Amino acid sequence: MAQQPPPLDSAAPSVPPALERVPRRGRRRWWLAVPVALVVYLVLVAITLVQPISVAGLSLTVPIPGRSTAQLFGLPDRPITVLIVGLDIRPGQGGPSRTDSILLLRIDPAKNRAAILSIPRDTMMQLPLPDGGTTRARVNAAMVFNWSRDDPEQGPAALVQTLENNLGVHVDYYVIFDQRAAASIIDAAGGVTVVVRKAFGQDNYSDDDINVVPQFFEEGEQQLDGYQAVAYGRIRQGSSDFDRILRQQQVAEGLVAQLSSLSNARRLPGVWDAFQDAVTTDLSLRQSAGVFVLLKRIGTDRIVTFSLGEATVSCVPCTGALLQLRPDEAARIISEAFEDDAAGQTAAQLLVAAGVTP
Repeated sequence: MAQQPPPLDSAAPSVPPALERVPRRGRRRWWLAVPVALVVYLVLVAITLVQPISVAGLSLTVPIPGRSTAQLFGLPDRPITVLIVGLDIRPGQGGPSRTDSILLLRIDPAKNRAAILSIPRDTMMQLPLPDGGTTRARVNAAMVFNWSRDDPEQGPAALVQTLENNLGVHVDYYVIFDQRAAASIIDAAGGVTVVVRKAFGQDNYSDDDINVVPQFFEEGEQQLDGYQAVAYGRIRQGSSDFDRILRQQQVAEGLVAQLSSLSNARRLPGVWDAFQDAVTTDLSLRQSAGVFVLLKRIGTDRIVTFSLGEATVSCVPCTGALLQLRPDEAARIISEAFEDDAAGQTAAQLLVAAGVTP
C-alpha cells in the first residue's frame, strides 16, 4: 500500500533555517555599526585636530559639536596674539636684560591663518615706568626699566603695556626665552632647515664674548643645529636689523615645521623639557599645546610674515641710534598682518599721540 504524504500544516509553514537567521544577523550588524562609526569619528577628530584632510584642494576638518579647537585647549574662540621675546643674556649676567627680538604671533582659528609681525628693537615708543610715569626710549628697554627681582612678571607686563599703548595691539599671552637657551630647544627638535638667501658670516662670532666660533652660511638650503640657528639669527655684521628679523622669522618657521612632522613625534618629550628650562610664559601646558596644534593645522607654508622695519626711519634729533615709525606705513603693515583696517588706524593714532613719530 502506497505511503501517504504527511498532512500540510497551514499554521506552521516550512521555511529554510538560513532565511530565519537573516533578520537577526542584520540587526546585529546594525548595532555593530554604531560603535564602529563612533570610533571612526573619534579617529578623524584626532587626526584632523592637527592635520586637516585635503579633499579636492580643500582642507577639511571634522568638527566637535559645541566646541572649537581653541576652546578644547583653554584658548579663547577668537583671534589670539602671543608676544614672543628673545633675550640676549650674557653668561654670568644678573639682573635685567634687554630684548634682542620682539615678535607678535597672531593666530586666527576661524580663518585658518597665522601671521608674525616683527618689531625692531631700536624702535622708539612711549614706555611705562614703575612710578607710574612714562618716558620715550627704545622698545627693548621696557623690560629693563620695569625689572623687579621680587615680581618677575612686572617686566613682561610693562612690554605688553608698551605695545598695547603705542600700537593698540591686545596681547593675550607672552613667551620669553634666552636666545642661547633656545639652542637646546632646536637641538632637541633635531635642528631646523632654512634657505639662505645670500651667503654671509662672521669670522669672530661669539655667543658669550669669550669663545670665538666662526659662523658662515652658504647660499641655499641649510640644515642648522641649535648653536648655528641662534647665530644665524643674531649675526649683525654686514647686515641690518631688518635682515636679522627675516632670519629670525625663518628659524621660527623652521622650528614649527620640524615639530609638526609626525616622524619627529618621538622628540616631543625632550623638546618639552628643553622648553621648560629655556622659556618663561603665562601659557599653561594645555594652552601651549593648543597654540602648537593651531599652527600645525594652519601649516608653516601659510604663516605670513611682516615687519615694522619697513615703516621705520632714523630719528634725526635723537642722541642715540633710535628708529621712528611712520604712522601711515605702520598702519598699512599692521592692517595687512592682522587683516584689520581698524587696527592699523588705531596704531597710527596712538603713535602720533605718544609723540614717537617723525
